[in-house]
Amino acid sequence: MDYTRRRWCCVHALGCLAAGAVASAQTFTEQGATVLGGLNVSARSGSFADVDNDGDPDLLIATTSSSSRRLLRNNVVELGRSTFTDISGLLHPVGPNNDSWSAACGDYDGDGDIDVFIGQTNAGGDSGDLLRNDGPAGFNDVSVLTGLDDPGFHQSVAWSDIDRDLDLDLLIAMEGPIEKHELYLHGPPGVFVPVGAAVGFQAPEGVKAYGMAIGDTDGDGDNDVYISTCRADNNIRNNFFENRLVETGSLSFVDIADSNGTQNFTNSYGAEFHDFDDDGDLDLFMVGADAQPTHIFRNDGGNQFVDVATIIGHALLSNPGGDLNGGRAIDYDNDGDLDLFFHDRLAANGQNMARWLYRNDGGWEFVDVTAASGLSATNEGAFDSTWADFDLDGDQDLYAANFLGWPERFFVSSASTNGNHWLYVRLKGTRHNRTAIGARLYATIHAGTPQQRTLRRDANSNAGTFNQSDVPVHFGLGSAGVIDTLVVVWPNGSTLTRHSVPADQYRTFLLPGDLDDDGDIDGSDAAGLPQCLAGPGFAPDPPLPLTGEQCVDVFDVDGDADVDLGDAASFTSAFSGS
Repeated sequence: MDYTRRRWCCVHALGCLAAGAVASAQTFTEQGATVLGGLNVSARSGSFADVDNDGDPDLLIATTSSSSRRLLRNNVVELGRSTFTDISGLLHPVGPNNDSWSAACGDYDGDGDIDVFIGQTNAGGDSGDLLRNDGPAGFNDVSVLTGLDDPGFHQSVAWSDIDRDLDLDLLIAMEGPIEKHELYLHGPPGVFVPVGAAVGFQAPEGVKAYGMAIGDTDGDGDNDVYISTCRADNNIRNNFFENRLVETGSLSFVDIADSNGTQNFTNSYGAEFHDFDDDGDLDLFMVGADAQPTHIFRNDGGNQFVDVATIIGHALLSNPGGDLNGGRAIDYDNDGDLDLFFHDRLAANGQNMARWLYRNDGGWEFVDVTAASGLSATNEGAFDSTWADFDLDGDQDLYAANFLGWPERFFVSSASTNGNHWLYVRLKGTRHNRTAIGARLYATIHAGTPQQRTLRRDANSNAGTFNQSDVPVHFGLGSAGVIDTLVVVWPNGSTLTRHSVPADQYRTFLLPGDLDDDGDIDGSDAAGLPQCLAGPGFAPDPPLPLTGEQCVDVFDVDGDADVDLGDAASFTSAFSGS
């Protein structure tokens, strides 16, 4: 079934304009003094993840060597306060660190909490860092133990199940000048093996990488990788690594950037794959650095792309900025469209702005709303910013990293009060990918009307510039108070369908068939299936321990609100293949 093939139309564009008018009032207020306690560190970037499993996103800040990394615990759930508490003492070893640039958050060891790989300079003979989350014991450096004591100068880093074996592998895009991009496959549990050269992930230049997009751009079932580059002489090419795993049966990559329309660039930084036009496939968003143009490349199928600027007849952005580094596609106003945010590193090229926000008005038109939204400020350095719903009110808040002596900035959003609806989805995946990094979600709204559209969002796939956060999947829904059909395609290939999902909530979905929520589909899960086959209205005497709601949540694969023989067949297939 094709969940998604629906192009933008004039009705959708007009709907976007109407929603945009609602969101034009100031959306953000800077509250760093209270939310962060006036924190002032020499920050490069930040990443959000719920490291203590309490339901709200915590914040990790990557810093220069002049300041130690910071881990901040979110107090919203535990204390009911919209603040963070510094718990950096849980990052071991404690004290001054190697230069940090980036971070990738994911549960690589399957113990139920989020671990972090730090991308860093590794100057002076240092290497690593993989920080394993050991709960109350804090984060411990297990780089050598796991084989991830990589000596290179790491820029963008990301977790992904690149070989489809249901665990998380690590991708590193390098600065160089010696080490090339590297790919570490998760082999025996807890051990990683470098295979970049063997599988074609190391291009001849293979350096100066500042952005990494990851996603299944050709729809064949494996993840492809785009790496964007930047160098002063503007003569280093970008790489589009097409994954040939499904086609050949073994992991290998072919660089197709010169033949698929994505090599139209000069200097570029952040890169992400997103479905901007609701047609179900992933387009490429690439941030232009050094006042070079920013691009979106529309995916026309078969891994062939076209520069959107050639479609609309003008540059994507009205202002290229001073030196744009970080970039994110986010739905800041909850209208269902992906807007564009940029972190500007330098006062340069006649510009002096710390950040930029462009609202998506449909039809590939983006309007500068930086000042109107409340984000306008002069430049304060650093490289990347990060987004999450830190106060759990249904919109996207912004942590903006700073150095040059400026305090850290935190912008709290009021978009949840603008009348637009939203949904956040938390996923519980397989044992060695517990937050289902790489899952695809499709939300159909306004079904059966001229405004019908299907939104695609992927779960934490992109590294962007310098952060791969691990946060719930966000849908802005505009005027839709219900999602008519929500489809989750899990990294293991399982599909979950739900109908009539109410908006304005956080919703958690377990891996289909995983009744005991341990990340495996096994005998203990199979034992519960007979109790559910009679459907949610079944009331045996004596009563069985499972409720109808539990049965539907875990075993109702087809989304018809009961557990029937079709669902049992799906479970049996998954069980036999696990």
